[in-house]
Amino acid sequence: MRVLICGDHWGDLAAADVTSAIASGWQERQPTAEVVAVPFSSGGQGFVATVAASLNVDPEEAQSHSHLCHGDAHYLDGAALTGGGDSGPLGAAIADAVDAGAKRIVVGVGDAAGVDGGAGLMHALGRSADLALALPQAVERTHGVELVAAYKEDIALLGLKGASATAVDTLGWTKQQAQDAEACIGEFVAQVRRILPPRTDLLTGKVHRLDRDPGSGAGGGVGFALGILGARMLPGADFFAEIVGLDRHVAAADLVVVATRIFDWRSLAYDTVATTVQAATAAATPAIVLAERLDVGRRETMSLGASAAYPLTDPHSLRRRMDAEPRAALAALARRVAGTWSAT
Repeated sequence: MRVLICGDHWGDLAAADVTSAIASGWQERQPTAEVVAVPFSSGGQGFVATVAASLNVDPEEAQSHSHLCHGDAHYLDGAALTGGGDSGPLGAAIADAVDAGAKRIVVGVGDAAGVDGGAGLMHALGRSADLALALPQAVERTHGVELVAAYKEDIALLGLKGASATAVDTLGWTKQQAQDAEACIGEFVAQVRRILPPRTDLLTGKVHRLDRDPGSGAGGGVGFALGILGARMLPGADFFAEIVGLDRHVAAADLVVVATRIFDWRSLAYDTVATTVQAATAAATPAIVLAERLDVGRRETMSLGASAAYPLTDPHSLRRRMDAEPRAALAALARRVAGTWSAT
């Protein structure tokens, strides 16, 4: 029996640690099974570390935990570089990559601690406090460089479900804070449109609103800034599916196990779980989900295409069923589930 295990990070536990813990527990229960662990990322926290693990890159090649240079490609962890809610450090990192001769720059966009619409990125990359100067200079500076925005959140920059509105739930903002930020970001977007008029669709005559595109609100608006620079916008999990050859791994597996910290409604539309389970469904391979917490029921799980979902946390007691140490708890859960999904 060949078991494929894909998992994203769980809080401070890296994706590589998550998948290795599950693989260890599974192997203990099924010692004859061939277990393949593939660390995954949806573009959020730990993006660079997961890229390095997935590409089997020597850790010494990484400039830091947030910047990896592999060949002509540079990978940047947007979550780590926007830790204070300011995208300026990310813009500076992009500038450094360009100066180093990068032909391709891939940015993991997600888990930002604030919403600045990507303004900080533009000012840092364009090296000017004046947006009218910074914006054209940033565009010119990245000309000829392939940019990819691997975004975690499939949200727009502005609107009732945009980055500022979402921050009420994700960052604990008050509604007033969200409204104030929306107004500020709206003015920034208007400035951008005045400096760089958006393109018009030749068939419909409609002006393209980049701030309404999926992923433009990811990373507090970093997606919007990268879109201005001509970046290819791609869900982070889909990007990882490409670089690790997910379809190839799934085709060779008898069972797919995907791990996520919280299995909720977001997992049904995008993210690591949806991408992996959909690949398994396309290959007619059974897939199951392991999660710290389940916020969806069996009906939603089945509608996604997964055969079952198993929580680490008892929804009734809200206490861990297994060992309190995350790695040990994951290994214990995997051992138990492996008994249910044994080939014998």
